[in-house]
Amino acid sequence: MMEQRIGATNLRQQLADVLQAVQEQGVSYVIETFGRPQAILINLDEYRQYQRFCQERETFFDWLEQTAERHAERNVGLSDKHVLAIIERARERACEDVVSTAD
Repeated sequence: MMEQRIGATNLRQQLADVLQAVQEQGVSYVIETFGRPQAILINLDEYRQYQRFCQERETFFDWLEQTAERHAERNVGLSDKHVLAIIERARERACEDVVSTAD
């Protein structure tokens, strides 16, 4: 994605060309006033993709929080050393799975 800067005054004068570049070429414009970034103009598809990403991220973190809450009681009394050992075993298993599927 190519990014360009444009002043608000120039944007008003070149709006049709800027919109065409955004839509057809995927150019993003950082809109500035007095040389300071104020907003960004991006392609509608990119914006919708960003919205989906934000929703998926929020859903993931909600799930992560709920999972942590469900497992909190189960993990009471585990030392940091024990938790790190569990994590290390999980990593090793994940690596073994990756290697076995690559063969």
